[in-house]
Amino acid sequence: MSEKSHVTTLDIDLGCVARNLNRVRERINGKSVICVLKAFGYGTDDIALAKIFEKQGVEYLAVSYADEGVRLRKAGVKSRILILNPDKSTFDVLGEYDLEPTLLSIQHMEAYVVWAKKSGGGDLPVHIKINTGMNRLGFEVSDRLEIERMVIESSLTVATVYSHLAGSDDNCFDSKTRKQFEIFDKVCSGFSFPFKTHILNSSGVARFSDHKSDYVRVGLCLLGVDESGEAWGLEPAISFRTVVTQVRRLSAGEGVGYGFTDAEAMDREIAWLPVGYADGYPRCLGNGVGCVFIKGVYAKSVGRVCMGLVAIDVTGLNVVAGEEVELFGRNLCVIELAKKAETISYELLARVHGRVSRTYSEKKRL
Repeated sequence: MSEKSHVTTLDIDLGCVARNLNRVRERINGKSVICVLKAFGYGTDDIALAKIFEKQGVEYLAVSYADEGVRLRKAGVKSRILILNPDKSTFDVLGEYDLEPTLLSIQHMEAYVVWAKKSGGGDLPVHIKINTGMNRLGFEVSDRLEIERMVIESSLTVATVYSHLAGSDDNCFDSKTRKQFEIFDKVCSGFSFPFKTHILNSSGVARFSDHKSDYVRVGLCLLGVDESGEAWGLEPAISFRTVVTQVRRLSAGEGVGYGFTDAEAMDREIAWLPVGYADGYPRCLGNGVGCVFIKGVYAKSVGRVCMGLVAIDVTGLNVVAGEEVELFGRNLCVIELAKKAETISYELLARVHGRVSRTYSEKKRL
C-alpha cells in the first residue's frame, strides 16, 4: 500500500457519479450518453470515472487528445473512445489503440484519408465536427458537399456528426443556441451516409433536453455541477478538503504572511491550512475574498494565499490542529467559490494539482 502523499485531498464520490449519470439518462428521452473525461476527468481521476461509466454500460467516452485515450486503454478501459481534437501526427497512435478521431476540416480529413490508405486503418470509425457558431473547431457549413464527396469516395465509416453549443448555460443566448440547433440539423439532413448525432452538452441537457439527437455529450454534470443553475437532482460528487496545520493568535494590528497584509483592529485566531496555489487553490481567493467550511461555519481567508499554505480566520471557533476543512464540496459549492475567484467551476476543478491525494467513496443517498 502506498503512503498518502498529501493531507489535502480531492474526494470523488463514485456513488454520486453513478446517480448523476442516471439523472442524465432520465432527462434525455432515450438518447445515449457520451461521457467526457478530458483533462484527466476535469482534474479529478479519469481512470476511476471511466471504470464507473463502463460498469454503468456507457458506450462512448470522450477525451481531447490521443495521449489521454492511450492512458485509458493502458488502464484496461475497453469502451469506445472519441478523440475530440486529434493532431494528424497522432493518427498512428489512434490506430494502434483503437481510438476514434474527430475530423475537423477539409485539410484534416485529407490527411486522415492519406494515412488510412497508407496504414490500412480505413476501418477505424471517424467523427465529423461542424462549426455552428462557436467558431472554435470544426468544418464550416459550406464544406458540406465536399465532406459528402470525400466520405463516399474514401469509404470512411462515420460514427457521428456533432457540434458544440457556445452558450447553452445562459438564457440570454437562447436565440443563438436555437440557431445553432437549426444550422446543425440542416447540415445533418443533407448527408446521405449513415451516422448518429450529438450536440447537447451538460447545460444543453439541463435546458434543451428535448432536442432530437442520438447522443448527449456530458462531463461536468456527471460530477454534480451544472453552470446553467437548473435544479434537476444532481448531487455534488467532488469534495476538496484539507486539515488545519497550526493555529496562531494575532494581536490587533498584526498582518499575516507575505506583505503583512490583512491586518485587523482586533485580536484574532488564524488557522493555517496546507493548501495553496500550487495545489490549485487560487491566489486571488486570499485577503478575505475566499472562504472555507469548518466546524459548521464559513471562515474567510486571511492574508495572501501562498504556494502551499493559506490562512483562515477561526476566531472564537476553538479550532485545533487536525480539524477537517472543506475547500469546496457539499457545503461550499464550487460554482459559488468560482464566482468569488472570478472564474468558472471548470477551471477550479481542472487546476487541482496531481500532488493532491485522490480518495474515493460511494456514499448512498439517504
